[in-house]
Amino acid sequence: MKIRSAAALGVLGITLSLASFAAVEVGEVSYSRGVLTGQLDGEPPRLIGRGVGLHNGETLNTGPGGFALLHFNDGTKMTLRPNTTFKIENLDARAGRENALFSLIRGGLRAITGAISKASPKAFRISSSVGTIGVRGTEFDARLCESNECALEEQATGATAERESRVVGRIALLRGRASATEDGETTRVLSTGAAVYERDQIQTGIQSFAVVAFNDQTRITLSPQSAFRIEEHEYNPDLPDENNSFFSFLQGGMRLVTGVIARLNREAFRVATPTATIGVRGTGFDLVCQGDCVSENAMLDPGSDAPLARFLRFFVRPAYAQSAGNGMYAKVWQGSIEMIFSGRRQLLENGRTAFLRNSLAPPVIIPDIPARLRNLQGAPRPDRVDLRQDLFAESDQRDIQPGLYVNVRKGDVVVAGIDGTDIFVGAGEAVRAGIQRVERLGFVPTFQKLDQVPNPARISARSEQILDLVSGRDAGKEDLECTLK
Repeated sequence: MKIRSAAALGVLGITLSLASFAAVEVGEVSYSRGVLTGQLDGEPPRLIGRGVGLHNGETLNTGPGGFALLHFNDGTKMTLRPNTTFKIENLDARAGRENALFSLIRGGLRAITGAISKASPKAFRISSSVGTIGVRGTEFDARLCESNECALEEQATGATAERESRVVGRIALLRGRASATEDGETTRVLSTGAAVYERDQIQTGIQSFAVVAFNDQTRITLSPQSAFRIEEHEYNPDLPDENNSFFSFLQGGMRLVTGVIARLNREAFRVATPTATIGVRGTGFDLVCQGDCVSENAMLDPGSDAPLARFLRFFVRPAYAQSAGNGMYAKVWQGSIEMIFSGRRQLLENGRTAFLRNSLAPPVIIPDIPARLRNLQGAPRPDRVDLRQDLFAESDQRDIQPGLYVNVRKGDVVVAGIDGTDIFVGAGEAVRAGIQRVERLGFVPTFQKLDQVPNPARISARSEQILDLVSGRDAGKEDLECTLK
């Protein structure tokens, strides 16, 4: 009898444990308008509103004229659109266990993600019947369009969808870890395929390298513990005179091969370094820092043509450079570069190597980069890396078909279609996942761009008060009715 009681207690304990897991509170409703219901598996639905807790395993439904703002424990905020069915599969914000899995069953949402998506690029996912969204620290909208309701909304806007992409490049290959920070904002963890933007500073970790592919075919490899910044990059194949590319090399090692911008107008492409500005002439080259990449002490720079000056210039300086401390090496393996320093210019041709001690001393031609720095810790030449052909591919098909539409306002997401294809989407871009394939669009649909449902990133306590004042003024009886099944 005691054994049976113990077994019964064990089964009861397991049941209670599973029930407590499902009932873990992971957030709350910050604001709701109209009808919002929640239902845990195996339990009856309930009407919920502001301040009510949300739980793992709970399915939420909004009514025809309502929406709800959800606030999760990791700081994620979501606005559920009218006629939306959304399930919280599992959310765990504990350090080291970060995970968030949701299901969008019907309707749509607008989101700004929190700590979980920033902790790991694979920790935050939203699944649907036609595709899964992997979120990497971002603001985005997602909408499941059934039949023709989205097409009718697109027509009703009366606006023309336009290209709005801010993406200038993508991570073509990554080994280890890399991150990007745009003008001092929150650091984004990068992954292969992730978008990069103007004003991004990209940094690689220990024993890591990254190959960045730009939309004009320029490619850059960063060696371990290296950094560069995208100061400007404007590329429009229809307006070649307006194209411009300006990078800053900050530390470590960088390998670069130029693309269309430099081929059409070499004056439009520049690389700033701690010791000189690099101009290009259809070029592939390496830059490698030794120490801090710049020395505080100028090298001997005799300017006269006296015998002693020539001796110092051609014999002492090269030997001094080879044994020097901090500074930067430049090696050209395709075309040529022009090093601009202290108002002077010096050409470095294919196969030549120079050492630049600082911005005051002229470059010194040397036999090669020192052996210990020469291979940039295994970072490959960017022109020898195979790229995915769809990194920048876009569809300009304008008709709005059924499927999952995702557009990104900030950061980046990856959308995996049911055919196994994944598409990376950056700020100002949109993607459509249908029953046959997933494709990046060359425009943001106006039914998403002009969505009247509030963006959670812009809802404050003050705006909630305003919503309270106007809520229900134009709501009909059908907007406030619901049927519990």
